[in-house]
Amino acid sequence: MTEVLLEAKDLGKRYAFGETFVDALSDVDFSLKTGELVVVLGPSGSGKSTFLNILGTLDRPTRGTLRYKSEIMTEK
Repeated sequence: MTEVLLEAKDLGKRYAFGETFVDALSDVDFSLKTGELVVVLGPSGSGKSTFLNILGTLDRPTRGTLRYKSEIMTEK
């Protein structure tokens, strides 16, 4: 059985610009098993970089959980 290497549940990232809020990610679920190859595609401004920064722990989500080999890396 293939091990789940990276798992994201209900990820969200919200940025505040004064009194205005922008949701860069909303309710994202993702799972990557050992040996899998994944491509992240989407138009400009769709949250690709934000998503990858959270997966790489360069940024923290404002909501959701990120696990690496079942160990919680970030949780909000």
